[in-house]
Amino acid sequence: MAEFVSFRGLRYNCDKVKLSDVLAPPYDVIKGAMRDDLLARNPHNIVQVELAAPYGEDATPEQYQKCAEILKEWRSQEILIRDNPAFYLYEQEFAVPGRDEVRKRRGVLGALLLEEFGEGVQPHEHTLSGPKQDRLNLLRATRTNTSPIFGLYNDNDGWVTKLLEDVAFDAPLCEARDSEGVVHRLWRITDDETVNALDAALENESILIADGHHRYETALNYRNEQRAQAEKEGRTWTGDEDENFVLMMCVSTSDDGLVVLPTHRLVKGPTNVLMQALSKYFDVEPALAGDAEALVQSLDDPQFTKSPGRLGLHLPGQSFVLQLKPGTAHRQAMEDGKSEAYNDLDVSILHTLILQRELNIGPQELAAGGHVSYTIDAAEAIAKVESGAYNAAFLMRSTPVEQVQSVAAAGDKMPQKSTYFFPKLITGMVLRPID
Repeated sequence: MAEFVSFRGLRYNCDKVKLSDVLAPPYDVIKGAMRDDLLARNPHNIVQVELAAPYGEDATPEQYQKCAEILKEWRSQEILIRDNPAFYLYEQEFAVPGRDEVRKRRGVLGALLLEEFGEGVQPHEHTLSGPKQDRLNLLRATRTNTSPIFGLYNDNDGWVTKLLEDVAFDAPLCEARDSEGVVHRLWRITDDETVNALDAALENESILIADGHHRYETALNYRNEQRAQAEKEGRTWTGDEDENFVLMMCVSTSDDGLVVLPTHRLVKGPTNVLMQALSKYFDVEPALAGDAEALVQSLDDPQFTKSPGRLGLHLPGQSFVLQLKPGTAHRQAMEDGKSEAYNDLDVSILHTLILQRELNIGPQELAAGGHVSYTIDAAEAIAKVESGAYNAAFLMRSTPVEQVQSVAAAGDKMPQKSTYFFPKLITGMVLRPID
């Protein structure tokens, strides 16, 4: 079960910088000219530390070391200041894409004791080796958790939610608005009663990683390296060392602001035989060609909420709704050794029955890249097919959190890009030095 404790956070000194100008999206979102744009706002933007080299480039040891030197310099200049031990309430206020509503998501920032998967911490997605090596090199150099992992826990009685509501009654410690219009607010929690209550509330919970699998595995690898080095040098490893913990944002699965967006698939390759092949497993209904909003709405038809395998398909000049035929016949064609929860995922059905069996795009081809790309914007997906950049677009429904939990509980991992917890956690609100 989880051990979640307070820590000495490292934060921007808002007397010296405007917080909105120094925050950044997660490292894997910073692409193209975005890094330069962030630095143009303020040369102290956290991207200087978070991203050693522009996205897609392999950083050198010297570049990782430069990140560490910048971090040390900012601390000495009090651009970044260190707090006494605390938990933090982190709130995001945002407009939900495609819906006329504004929500707030609240969570607790703390230090989570690292455990192997299955022992109090559950993953739900597969990871790739490249990002993990980059994150490990950065952690070795800076010895700092620069961005939080996003974890989910059950708060069925609403006790933690009530605690956070009481904290949020006071004015926040700091507030910022990012370029997407998301408002980020932070409160420091130091009173013994609330700190002890949070300790107690989460100690018997299992944490499901919503986002940040690469960073969690990186923290595990770094912990193991440091433990092995201590044992080699004859030093006692107690398990209380700072390397045994990682920065985590814990959000209740019943939080009103927990929004999961679908991630649509854009496919390259021959699709001329697709329609005939699909009829083996799906009922295929024509839809209004090119109308992304109408297609997405048809996917969310309430009568099919509990029916697996409901997908949108757009080919040049034509759109369709695919609904898996009733019965269990599809499971005979699904992956052996996988749970029913896994094989009933829309994304698993798409990947196995369509991409792999009909288009010869299996796990190795997906990992290699070039065949499939991803977007959360349905209109963009359709436009890219119409432009000729891709041959087909598969539009997805959101994956309910309960389904994510069921897959993790069964011991399976979902395919990559199965969930998009919106919005992403911002980088730079609070850092956690390992010292």
